[in-house]
Amino acid sequence: MRLAWPLVTGTAAMTGSVSVLLAGMAGTAPLAIGLGVALLGCVALLAQPFLGLATLAVFAHLDAVEKTLFGFLPVSAFKLLSGLTVLAILLNGPRLRRNIHDALREPVIVAGVCLVAIGFVSAIFAEDKAMALSSLQKLLSLLLLPFLVVVLADTPRRVALLICVLVATSVASALILGADFALGVQLFAQSDAATTARTVEGVSRSSGGSDYNPTTAASLMLVGVVVALSHAMETRQRRVLLLMAVAIGTGALILSFARSAALSFSVVALLIGWRHRHARFAVPVAGLVLLMMIAALPLIPAEYWQRLSSFFGGAADHTLGRRMTYNIIGLDLFTRNPLLGLGPGNFVHHFTDPEYRHLPGRTMLGRELHNMYLSVLVQYGLIGGAAYFAMLIAAMRHLGAVIRHPASEAMRVQAVALRFGLFAYLLVSLFLPNEYTKYSWLLPGIAAALHRCNRLAWEGA
Repeated sequence: MRLAWPLVTGTAAMTGSVSVLLAGMAGTAPLAIGLGVALLGCVALLAQPFLGLATLAVFAHLDAVEKTLFGFLPVSAFKLLSGLTVLAILLNGPRLRRNIHDALREPVIVAGVCLVAIGFVSAIFAEDKAMALSSLQKLLSLLLLPFLVVVLADTPRRVALLICVLVATSVASALILGADFALGVQLFAQSDAATTARTVEGVSRSSGGSDYNPTTAASLMLVGVVVALSHAMETRQRRVLLLMAVAIGTGALILSFARSAALSFSVVALLIGWRHRHARFAVPVAGLVLLMMIAALPLIPAEYWQRLSSFFGGAADHTLGRRMTYNIIGLDLFTRNPLLGLGPGNFVHHFTDPEYRHLPGRTMLGRELHNMYLSVLVQYGLIGGAAYFAMLIAAMRHLGAVIRHPASEAMRVQAVALRFGLFAYLLVSLFLPNEYTKYSWLLPGIAAALHRCNRLAWEGA
């Protein structure tokens, strides 16, 4: 096994070189260049699997950019990269043996495995077997994310890099969203969910660099903005740069017209402010933020205020009532199958049941339940819900343990920032079906990796 990865990388290099040579001789220069770049990437990934994980973390948010760059491939670039990263782990097996052993005992991953096992049992009784199997395939690929993070993010520096990716991708998506709004186009988004959504005022919305719908894309951006804000408040390091990221991200959250993200951001920002209420810089920073908010008021579209006013009945918006109907249907379905649920993905199938035809907002097209927690209970029942919630609770407990007993100041700051970011994401998930969103699995994985690095640092000390 120690000679496996040099043998494979050597074989890949030879095979790739021949392919590039043949493509060049055939006169297809773009193909030759593309093959050469792909070859170098594969060799680098096999030699250093963390590069694959870092790229997966980037594409977990910027999936629209990924599809634009690699949409010509016969399979998803994300799945292909995940497979290559797993292969690289296998080839580096002896060196990563302890990491793999720790990952298999990690509570976050064990809870995820339990959810998948319960999902298979629940799928047996599901009415729509095809939909259940499709959702289980998603679940298995998502479970791979925290496993890869715990195995490969095995140093504080690597964990810090993944946290930086959360902020950097939020800034990148925010800039793309701003460009979309200014130009009135969709630069990267391709999916129907990302390109057809509009506000009730008729203003076109953008998902930025994500291919999720604009509201879900805003929840991903929210994580990076909150992490940057918390980090900037905890330490002086890179404070100016992080506050710039917060300003850019906040502007993009406004232009996303996502009410759930606005509500969650407001709550978490108040909590962060309360945490630092006794700091010397609290009053000056609060004053500066207030001045910036006042200065930005003329730049905020009037449609944004109209959309927020729907919270208080100030604007007619049928989507709020429709989402309440989703929850009513979800509660009814949960009471009918409380232990194992309807089966993975089967809420969409039961949503169109004629029994619910008289409820306001019910459509003939299947819709997802816009509440991650109730959605999990409806699909997987109390048993599956217990496993999923255990995964999220374990992630929060890991971060709390690092904050109470940090091996370094940097790790404490990262834990505080990540805890606020995860809390903001879990809060906004009250209004979104995020159980199959990549961040729902990536963030607990980073929390577990940070906790493991902190524990190893103490053991080494």
